[in-house]
Amino acid sequence: MSQSTLPIELPKQLIRLPADQLLDQFGAGGHSPGSGSAAALMGLLSAQLIATVCKISKAGDGQSVQEFEFVLGRIETRVIPELKALFQRDAEDFDRVIRARVQRDNETDPAAKRRYREQALRLLEESTDIIFTISRQCLSLVDYALIVFDGGSKKVRGDSGAAISAAIAGAMSGLFIINLNLRSFQSGRWAIGRKREAENLHAEIIRKQEDAFTRIVTLQPEEVSEIQPSLFD
Repeated sequence: MSQSTLPIELPKQLIRLPADQLLDQFGAGGHSPGSGSAAALMGLLSAQLIATVCKISKAGDGQSVQEFEFVLGRIETRVIPELKALFQRDAEDFDRVIRARVQRDNETDPAAKRRYREQALRLLEESTDIIFTISRQCLSLVDYALIVFDGGSKKVRGDSGAAISAAIAGAMSGLFIINLNLRSFQSGRWAIGRKREAENLHAEIIRKQEDAFTRIVTLQPEEVSEIQPSLFD
C-alpha cells in the first residue's frame, strides 16, 4: 500500500474476529495488522497447542501431572493474555508509525517535515520494543513446548511439535522485523542497545532451533526393509 494515502481503519479488537475474517485482515493489502501481529499470532497458536497437550497429558499417560499443571497455569493466565494484548497493540502502534510517515511525506514545510520524521522514529522505537517482547515470549513458549514434547502424552506429539515450530517461527519473524526497523536508526543509545539485544536474540533462536531438531531426530522412523513379509511365513 502506498504511504501517500492514509491507512484504512482497523477493527477495535482484531483478535475477537472470526478466523476467516482475521485472515482476511492480514490479506487486505493494508499495512496493519502486519508482521508483528502475525508473530504474536504464531505465539498464540503455539500456546494453545501447548495447553491442549497439557490437558490431555494430565488425563492420560503423561509422566508429571504437577509439571503440566504449572505449564498450563502459566500459559492460560500469563502468556495467552499478554500475547493477545501485544497482538492488538502492535497493530495499533504500527498504524501510528505509518500515519506519521504519511504526514512527513506530505509535508512541504522543512521544519514541520523534520518534526514528523522525529515523531515517526519515536513511534518506531515503541513499536520495535513491542516486537522484542513478542519474540521473547515466543522463545519462552519454545521451552514450554519442549517440556510437553518430552514428557507429555505420546498421542499428541504432533501437537507438541507444531507448538515448537510455531513458537520458533514467531520469534524468528520478530527478529526479521526488529532488524528491519533498526535500519532506520543510525546512532543513539537506544539503537546501540537494541542492536545488541537483537544479536543475543538471534543466538538464542539458533540454540532453540537446534533443540527442536534433536526432537525431530527422535521421531525418525527406523530403517524400513523393501522386502515385504509373506503372509504364509
